[in-house]
Amino acid sequence: MDTLATLEQRAAGGDTGAQLALARALEAQEKTLAARGWYARAAQSGSAEALRGLAASLLSQEPFEIQNGMRFMRGAAEQGDADAMHVCAALAAQDENLPGNWNAALDFLVAAAARGSALARDELRLLSGGEGEDWPRLRAGIDIEAWLARRPATVLRESPRLTAIADFAPPRVCDWLIARARGRGRRARVYDPVTGGATVEDHRTNTAANFDIVNWDLPIVFLRRRIAREVGLPTPCLEHPMVLHYVVGQAFEPHYDFLDPAMPGPAREIAQKGQRVATFLLYLNDDYEGAETEFLELGIKHRGRKGDALLFWNLDAEGRPDLRTRHAGRTPSAGEKWILSQWIRESRAS
Repeated sequence: MDTLATLEQRAAGGDTGAQLALARALEAQEKTLAARGWYARAAQSGSAEALRGLAASLLSQEPFEIQNGMRFMRGAAEQGDADAMHVCAALAAQDENLPGNWNAALDFLVAAAARGSALARDELRLLSGGEGEDWPRLRAGIDIEAWLARRPATVLRESPRLTAIADFAPPRVCDWLIARARGRGRRARVYDPVTGGATVEDHRTNTAANFDIVNWDLPIVFLRRRIAREVGLPTPCLEHPMVLHYVVGQAFEPHYDFLDPAMPGPAREIAQKGQRVATFLLYLNDDYEGAETEFLELGIKHRGRKGDALLFWNLDAEGRPDLRTRHAGRTPSAGEKWILSQWIRESRAS
């Protein structure tokens, strides 16, 4: 295996493969700007893979350049990169201002499948409920309205408001999310109250797989759209979703999901991105023991079945942090628990 110094030497000499490998190595070291420079040089040599890597960096890592990221991702797709086509499918689907966004998304998904994307192929089968490799036929079997339809909800408590939604996601989507998250998780983090950055703390020991926009797929976009409808806020108010994983001994001890405006780090976050007003949990499996979501002040322990969801609001009627929402993700006593967590920010339109 080449050392970093060897890669740099080969990359400087114009070796496109070395430029791409160096960009990835620098990215793994969180040297984002240096990585982007080498992605750009490799892309200038005609590498669609490098152009996709540059686009992904711009879309998912600070400093963000969303418009350039989308433009470069589209460029990589036009060069025939199947993975870029798959990302473009999700980008189109989530763009509610794009006329015919779902048709555009499915066009990209079929093109990605035809170019060999295993993810796009499995996605078409999942969404259509069909089998085989006739991608246009599978596309025709996807019922967009059915995927977007709201599910009946049951109010468990009016104040603070807790709502349960049975069968929010079909079992096959739950299995899909677990499969996509498996192996990608790392130790879950919490806000540092001083800096506002993410940090590891002893009171949260589970793992989390973060799904930024370049890792979205159409099932995730469908779920996010329905979550947004459920809370009555636009989809840009939704943070990136995470799939959380708990094994025996792992837990998230009592905590609040709102950001504490009295602390300097969270206060800056609120000023920039808005308060975290609600939490949506989708239970992805139920073959475990224990591991309830427990609301300590309310005396409620909730455990959904596979595909069920729980929505709760973190603020009171006056928009203040509601101390009654203190809750914990308890450890499983047997088995392992998978759950999708979607935090929702306040609307900043005003």
